[in-house]
Order: sequence, then C-alpha cells, then structure tokens
Amino acid sequence: MKKEEAKTLVVLMAFLLSIFSVAAAAGQAAPPQPVLNLGAIVVGLEAGAASQASSPLAARLEVPEQSEEEQQVDYKILQISPKNEWFELKPGGEKEFAVRVKNKDEGEVSTRPRIEVQPYGEYFLEEEWITVEPGSAEIKAGEEQEYIVTVKIPADAEIGHYNAQIVFTNDTMPSPYPAPFPVYVNSLMLSIQVWEPPKILIQPQYIHDKIETGQSQEYKIQLENKGDKAIAISPEIGGKERWGGPFENTIPEGWLTIYAPAKVEANSKATVRVTVNVPEDAKGRYEGGINLNIDDPSIERWDQEVHLSLEVWKQPTTPFRESFAVKQGEKVCVVVTARQHTYDKYGGEAEEKEEPSFNVALSLATLEGGRVIPEPSKTVKKGEVSLGMDYLPPWEASSEGMYHVLSTEYSETYELTNVTGGVWTLEILPRNAESFEYTIERGE
Repeated sequence: MKKEEAKTLVVLMAFLLSIFSVAAAAGQAAPPQPVLNLGAIVVGLEAGAASQASSPLAARLEVPEQSEEEQQVDYKILQISPKNEWFELKPGGEKEFAVRVKNKDEGEVSTRPRIEVQPYGEYFLEEEWITVEPGSAEIKAGEEQEYIVTVKIPADAEIGHYNAQIVFTNDTMPSPYPAPFPVYVNSLMLSIQVWEPPKILIQPQYIHDKIETGQSQEYKIQLENKGDKAIAISPEIGGKERWGGPFENTIPEGWLTIYAPAKVEANSKATVRVTVNVPEDAKGRYEGGINLNIDDPSIERWDQEVHLSLEVWKQPTTPFRESFAVKQGEKVCVVVTARQHTYDKYGGEAEEKEEPSFNVALSLATLEGGRVIPEPSKTVKKGEVSLGMDYLPPWEASSEGMYHVLSTEYSETYELTNVTGGVWTLEILPRNAESFEYTIERGE
C-alpha cells in the first residue's frame, strides 16, 4: 500500500474512532476497538457518494469543509508489534515484555516513547508504573528497533482494570471536528488487570430446585475465609442484573428469609441459610438471587451473587388419562417411570426425599365393573452416582463419602393378559413425582 493510500485510510479510521472517543468522554464504558474492513469502506464511499449526498442522513453527518492546508496529513508510518498487550498482575507484581518497532516510512523516524493515560475509566494508571527502554531512538527507513517495557504495580494499587497507551511519535489521526483527546497513530494499547485471588470461597453459586406449592425449603450457602483477617458480609435479596433480569416471574421478597453471620472469621467457615416459603397459589418457574455483599475487593461484584431458580409444582388430585385400542386376547404391559434429580444446592449434603409412587388404573366401558386396578408386577430403582468433586465445596475435598447421587429413577410395571378387545383408558395419578413417563405395549 502506498503512503498516500495509507493516509486516506487513516483519515477514515479517525472519523470512526472519534465517535467512540466522544462516547467514552461522555462517561460511557469504553467500547472495544472496532475491526474495520477499510477496503469495503472505501469502495462503499466511492460507490454511494452521489446517493448519500442527497439523503437526510448524509445531511446530518455532513462536516464543515476544511481548508487545503487542514487536509494535508503528514505522519510517520511505524509497524508496532504487538499493537495491543493485555495481562494480569497482582498488587506488587512486575512484568517485562518486548516491543518491536519497524520503520515503514521513506526516511528516518525519531521516536521518544512516553505513557499516555486514557482520560476515562474507573481506574487510572500512574505513568511511573511503566518504563520503556531505550528512552529514545532514531530508526532508519526499513530498520527495526526493539524496546523493553517494564510494568511495576505498587503493593497498594486498587483492584481493577487499567488502560494506557505507549506513544512512540506525536503523530495523531486527523479528525473532521475537535476531538476530546488525540488518537495517536504510532502507539501500543496496554490493558492491565490488577487482581488478587479471592479470600472467600462460595459454594454453590447457583441453586436450582423443584418445590411443591405450600411447602418450605432451606438452602445453605457455604463460605470459607482463607485470609488472615475476618471479612464482613451482609447478604440481601438481589442479583437480578447478572442473570438477565428482570424475570417474567421474579421470586417475591416475601418468600425469602436470610439467616447469616455478620462476618466470616479468618481461616474459618460460615453458612448463609436461605429459607423459601412457597404459597399455595404459586405455579411455574421463578428466578431470583442472593447478593452476599462480601467486603473483599478481590471478589468482583458479579461473583458475590448466588442465583436461585425454582420450579414450583402442585400435587395433582385428578389422574392423567390416555386411551388406546386393544385386540381381543392381547397382552397389555404398562411401564410408568419417574426421576428425581439431586440439584447442587447443599454442596454435597444429600437431601432425603420421599420416593415417587403411582396409582394406576385401566378401564373399559364394556367391561363388567368398568375398571381394573392392577398391582405392579415389577418395580425398579435405578441411580446415577458421581465419583467426581463437581458438587463438593473445596473444604470437603479430603473428606469421606465422596459418592454423590446425581439422579434416581423409579419405575413400575403393570401387566394384563388375555385382555378384552376395545378402547381402554389408562389412568395415572402420581405421588411425589415432579414428572413421569409411560409406555404401553400391546401384543402376545
């Protein structure tokens, strides 16, 4: 690409990037750097120039005419690798990396690296955190210069995300109107995440359960403080933002009661207990959350929330019915199956549930008595057990009892032989079953 063409594309980029600059300066979150198909932009501008000039949108985007002197763009072309650098450091941490700068210009380029702090964001990096060696260099046409960048984070730095630019020349992208801050052409974008390992471990962070109307259930959120100081907590109902709320059915605050200590002592454990009371008239799926409000800056806000998802169901009083045709003398076999899932809500503590059962009847209008209530000829209990640690809190990793029941399946089989031909009706009234399946087999 010729130098003149490169400058034309930079002008186009400047116009688009300045839009992002204005948005950032107005207090909005800094947007990600756009990936631009500049060739498509140039072709689009050339092909649609006439039609856009007459459109209302084009009129609104029209910029003041520039003088011939203002339209002259003169800057040095440097190839900088890497162009973007991102990494994590703890307070007191240090990192060193190399930057290669190649002169793609026609003449010698004078470079003098300096740090430009972004004028927006929640956290502001200090220039003295970064040093670049050498402090200046003359790069001849076609040659390359290596710089060593050293980043040192102070021990008392706040946890957060920091941005800065390492600028090698004063060349800036031109803008058709005044920009709140310059966009440097020959620069490296540096992003640093200052972090610490969380001092408190939370188990679980997602509670999913099925609960019957009119019933209450207690859930335990277990916390372990691995630090050497007590950490205050103040749990409250909340957490809608992280999980995509507001929801169609949000768990009413009146359903929830939270019991929690005011702090978690150093090198110890604590339990937050959440009791849910579901009224008789509730039905469907409800979403909500618990914001633990942990006084630990190493834990991001979103990581302090425990999501609560409840599927509310009601014990039926009338049976499910299904009709089917049977030939004279055939054999009929009905299998009814229900499953119970152990949801990750206790961090490994098993919950005792009453096993599902079924009241099954078969009826035929022309049959004397009209109805048959068979006894199950076979009952089967089938379980799925995990030997992994997916559902255990970290402090239980070395404990006994490593088996975790993921789900249990119950099935009952009912058989009738030499059945009278006709249209039969199967009736199933489940008990303590959140759902069930059935199969009907007919034949000899």
